[in-house]
Amino acid sequence: MPGGVFKDIKDFIKSGNMVNKLIVLNLLIGIGLVVILLFSGNMAYDRNILKYFLLSSNFYVDVYHPWTLFTHLFISIGILHFIVNMLFLYWFGNIIGDMIGDSKILPLYILSGLAGAILFILLSYFFPPAIETYISGVDSIIIGFAIASAVLVPDFSIRLILVGHVRLKILVIIFVIIEFLYAISSNNTIYFSYIGAGFFGWFYIYSIKRGRDISKPVNAFIIKLLNLFSYNKNQQNRNISVKYKSKSSSGIKTKVRKDINQAELDRILDKIRASGYDSLTAEEKEFLFLASKKE
Repeated sequence: MPGGVFKDIKDFIKSGNMVNKLIVLNLLIGIGLVVILLFSGNMAYDRNILKYFLLSSNFYVDVYHPWTLFTHLFISIGILHFIVNMLFLYWFGNIIGDMIGDSKILPLYILSGLAGAILFILLSYFFPPAIETYISGVDSIIIGFAIASAVLVPDFSIRLILVGHVRLKILVIIFVIIEFLYAISSNNTIYFSYIGAGFFGWFYIYSIKRGRDISKPVNAFIIKLLNLFSYNKNQQNRNISVKYKSKSSSGIKTKVRKDINQAELDRILDKIRASGYDSLTAEEKEFLFLASKKE
């Protein structure tokens, strides 16, 4: 059972729109957090509970709560905060995904968040705020996505109501300035993480334009990590492998094999129509190539 679940998760990650999946994941984690608050008897902002999921400006707290380096990447504080963050993730994320591929989204999400977190921890250690701060990583991730989209297609035109067409780079500049000013005016050192995530967003697209795709090792690592929990991996691979027997094989076996191959071919073609050729795995591309040669 666990192997099948993790294989489904792996297949889910490898196909479809990653931006939508990240939004759903953020939503599910948010619901889980609400459930925890319900059991705590306090639906208000409960610092004592949230501090176990958010990143602290106190270096020693982060050392004792190392998991917050990752959990804070998926938590928004409050319904309005969640809605605004997910809207920006949807807009900027889909621009990036449409331009350079869906496989680039998840690495950008994780790495920009971690870059912001690391810089936040370091700068907070050397320049500690007057009051200990706990931050959500989603805010800095949105900054990373915004800058990445502006670096990728700076002259991309967006039509705004009552304004008309505006270039993406102008919108991003205004957005980033507003975010920084709000953080500074609130005496919130979260802008430390904005710097780290924003710089990584620029570096990520710059590297891709220079021919260095740093998303590939991240995606490969995630798939390998999920494979560790996929007990029936080898069996699944054998089921989808392509084998052509000689004419001496029995008619019944040949018919069954053709039915299986046709079903697999139909599944791959449906996947191409839904997500494009680049969404195929190496095995699926090989299957499609062999099937075309046979035709």
